[in-house]
Amino acid sequence: MKKISSIFYFIILLIIFFFQLSKGYSLDYKFYGHVQPEISSFINGKGKHNQPNEKESVYFNINFISYIQDDLAKITINPIARYDHQDNNRTYIDLNRLKYEYFFDNATFKIGNEIVFWGVNESFHVVDIINQSNITENLAGTKKLGQPMLALSLYEEMGDINLYIMPYFRERIFPGNKGRPRYAVEIDGDAVTYESSKKEKRIDLAIRYSKVIEDFDIGFSHFHGNARDPELNINQSTLKLNPYYPILTQTSMDIQATKKSWLYKLEALTAKIQSERHVRAAGGFEYTFYGIKDTSQDLGIVAEYLFDDRNSHPFNNEVALAIRWTKNDISSTALLAGANIDMRGNSNQFFCEYEKRLKDDIKLFVDLSMNGHIDSNDFTYAFKDDSNLTIKIAKYF
Repeated sequence: MKKISSIFYFIILLIIFFFQLSKGYSLDYKFYGHVQPEISSFINGKGKHNQPNEKESVYFNINFISYIQDDLAKITINPIARYDHQDNNRTYIDLNRLKYEYFFDNATFKIGNEIVFWGVNESFHVVDIINQSNITENLAGTKKLGQPMLALSLYEEMGDINLYIMPYFRERIFPGNKGRPRYAVEIDGDAVTYESSKKEKRIDLAIRYSKVIEDFDIGFSHFHGNARDPELNINQSTLKLNPYYPILTQTSMDIQATKKSWLYKLEALTAKIQSERHVRAAGGFEYTFYGIKDTSQDLGIVAEYLFDDRNSHPFNNEVALAIRWTKNDISSTALLAGANIDMRGNSNQFFCEYEKRLKDDIKLFVDLSMNGHIDSNDFTYAFKDDSNLTIKIAKYF
């Protein structure tokens, strides 16, 4: 809690500093964000670890952006926070972005915390590696923590080159003992170990090349550093899971082809962890029907497949199927619904995400997650009873 308080005070002081600076030097800035109360109701009643069948929380997102030095540089401050009165691990403050950028004619230099996304897939983000996942937000790991870095982006006719130096590693945040959903065994965040003797202070490196060639968006990337996905090993004395972060070397590619109403996608990588090499790939297509029955509505169909040659990996033969409906109205009404299916027949999950703007500054989100058949030997069996309906209302300012 002391760490959270110190980060909170630092953010407040930083924002006050720039406000005061703006008064004295006519600093132009943008200040906006939203507050989002949320409530989740679990359909199967109490959890396996006697967690309640409802959970409430509040999410905060603040953005401060200012251009300085005759618009040759930009400062971005983007703290996020959540308060969850049941799960202490889900109560946090993080600096998603706290960065200074300087713009050259054909290059950008960046220092600070940043969110970097690599990839083209809707469901299976195979090549995305820079940022650490915040599993307390969702088990899919799509919500990320800000990564400290120095980055240089070069924009040339031959393509874009991005270089990253990451001097500090962020450990993964897992749900706590009272969290829901949570892993079958409690994870001991105080018993983290590393393959590297420098632990979280190891310097991670990455490089990415990307280019648009006619209808193709192509990217090639290489990463070397602490693996973002830890191994979880049972401690026989505490009966808890201890996270272990090995060193990862990963080379990847991602391609998206746009052919009229079709999107074809592929992400693939080869990686080495502790002298063992593996291959992982995911891809598929998306087709959109535009202007259904001469209206403004669009309907998209998404199909993706995930392969991993590690038989021990919990997700190595999966399919995601979904439809995306967009009304294209003034309320930004949209719906995404589908299923994640284990091709071995061990598990399946159904989901539905609906959003609609109620007023100019208020938006409604309704998320439904339903677990179907799950084999008792499958990794996801721990979440079998965690089907839930979540309602979020965001107030923007």
